[in-house]
Amino acid sequence: MKDKLDLHCFLNFEDIKKGEIYRTSVSFDEADSTISYWGQEYLLKFPLTFDVQACWANGELRVDLEPAFRVEVPCARCLKPVLLDEMCIRDSIYTLRKPSSEPDHELSEEEMSMVHIKFWPTHLDLGPQLWESIILSLPSVALCDLYCRGLCPHCGKDLNVDSCDCAFREVDPRLEALKKAKISLSGLERRKERDGHPKKKGFSRKNG
Repeated sequence: MKDKLDLHCFLNFEDIKKGEIYRTSVSFDEADSTISYWGQEYLLKFPLTFDVQACWANGELRVDLEPAFRVEVPCARCLKPVLLDEMCIRDSIYTLRKPSSEPDHELSEEEMSMVHIKFWPTHLDLGPQLWESIILSLPSVALCDLYCRGLCPHCGKDLNVDSCDCAFREVDPRLEALKKAKISLSGLERRKERDGHPKKKGFSRKNG
């Protein structure tokens, strides 16, 4: 299992002309890898493909990444493997501007896309942003079917395949306290009848 993939894609600044949009694509082909995120495991199916667009705007470099890959993840209800095709667009703004140092400053949507660097290199490695675009594409919850019934929490049987009678044997824990109170009250009434104090059926009022 891997915590992070070693991805590298270098942009040559000489290829990015002002007033033009630079386009390229990069593909990574290796053995499928399992990564852990959102508290669960994902099997990334290679190849991973990224379409890249870059352009200069107001002295900053704007880069759009569009990853395309397949990922296998257990169904959140029945644990069967679910194969998903993932695509998204991740915008990044490479800038020499320093991030705000104000403690209560609320980041704007543009600021959240910024990648702050100290100087302009001759080649820019997009590796961290490639990895981030993969992570942001992963679903936190995946279902094999919208109507998946999942597994029985008592016997573990797949309820999509067959039903079980666990629900009829088990008492709803929310009703357990009420059940105990009812049993206790019934026992108290039986003791009163045995001691010569019949339980009251009700009362009536006579008007005179």
